[in-house]
Amino acid sequence: MSAFRDMVKSDRAIFINIDEFGDEHDVDGDTIRVVLEDEQVEEKDETEALSQSVKVMYAYTEELQGRKMQGESIYIDDVAYTVQTWLDEMGITRVTMTLPESW
Repeated sequence: MSAFRDMVKSDRAIFINIDEFGDEHDVDGDTIRVVLEDEQVEEKDETEALSQSVKVMYAYTEELQGRKMQGESIYIDDVAYTVQTWLDEMGITRVTMTLPESW
């Protein structure tokens, strides 16, 4: 690993300290420490404003099984969520997801 990557990895706790603020969850069959948050997203169209609750997960990139695409399922504690966005930055992955619309 390069010196820059080592430096970034050691500094990533500055942005979000998953070790301190995270909890262990089963993510796609692996128990890893993640930070889970609920967010409210508002969208507007011509007729009305829509509000949707989304769950956001932060995890160390290397602990996840691999990148998921929009629309794919990710299982957290045996609940299937639909991936909306997947963003990897400096060794931390931010995933926004929703429950399937049938819920």
